[in-house]
Amino acid sequence: MNHPFMDIPITATPGFSWEASRAVPIDECGEEMVAASLIPEKILVRPQYFLHMLEGAIPECYVRRSVLERLLEASEMLPDGCRLVLLDTWRSRNIQTTLFQKFRSELREKMPLLDDAEITVLASQFVAPPSLHPERPSPHITGGAVDLTIVDKMGFCLPMGTGFDETSEKSATVWYEKKFESKEAMSEDEMDALHNRRLLYYVMHKAGFTNYPDEWWHYDYGNQNWALLRGKKHAIFGVTEPAFRWRSL
Repeated sequence: MNHPFMDIPITATPGFSWEASRAVPIDECGEEMVAASLIPEKILVRPQYFLHMLEGAIPECYVRRSVLERLLEASEMLPDGCRLVLLDTWRSRNIQTTLFQKFRSELREKMPLLDDAEITVLASQFVAPPSLHPERPSPHITGGAVDLTIVDKMGFCLPMGTGFDETSEKSATVWYEKKFESKEAMSEDEMDALHNRRLLYYVMHKAGFTNYPDEWWHYDYGNQNWALLRGKKHAIFGVTEPAFRWRSL
């Protein structure tokens, strides 16, 4: 597969920290939440936490209206036959708490010598601490955060080097870029991951999203992460929820 974006290196994201993100003011615009599953010819919806039967997860991906519009813009830039696949979008606080505690437990097993504060800091690298505070909400609670990947015309996910939600240094968006820049030997699979991450990054970037640098799959629009990285004076999305709620598991 060839695409011009695959030849453009991803540069490291400067200036991101959770402290700086949470310090950005929010001026909630009141934009509605919409379901993303109604246009499968452009965007596929595969809510991973529902499929894995996580308690409280719902069988839909909700986003703000302008987020869906920008996802459609991004999908139009993909090679013929390829589609975006949403893996997770809006989350309730209960789901956010469950995920955060799950990651803390996994890290505790792997690194028993770390204290609670160190575990929390490390867990926060992959899952934002649960928060409904109006001044510092978790990104996914705003309806402006999306976790996604790309499938080809056969319905196979393009290889990205790690799985979704993998707690590994390889999950960092520029991990393969750094390896490439250092002129390390790279396998064919690694080069595929390099090019596919570039494709996802640039279609999302051109559509107005920003990337959370520790996760190749996580992109933001309208929330504090986006406002920080775009140099905006304030975010436009705060705490929200869909007007229609699925009955959860």
